[in-house]
Amino acid sequence: MVEKISKLREFFEDTFRDNYIENCLVEVNNAESEIVLSANREGMLYLIMRLIDLCEHNEEWSHYHLDEAGMASKCNKPMVISLIKE
Repeated sequence: MVEKISKLREFFEDTFRDNYIENCLVEVNNAESEIVLSANREGMLYLIMRLIDLCEHNEEWSHYHLDEAGMASKCNKPMVISLIKE
């Protein structure tokens, strides 16, 4: 699995470089019955890279904050993406 994650990172970095970071938009909204995570294409790519980071480090409870001080451009309820191990 480690090798596959490493190859995924290489592919992602070779394909997108850092071209997506500049225009990324990520929003977290607290809807009535659910939390809605929305992003433009660049924001989705940014989220994918953060997920690859979590998988690559493979440390339980490694996490990223989705709030206006962290990854989100707009956020009315903070959200955390966290890695757990079974």
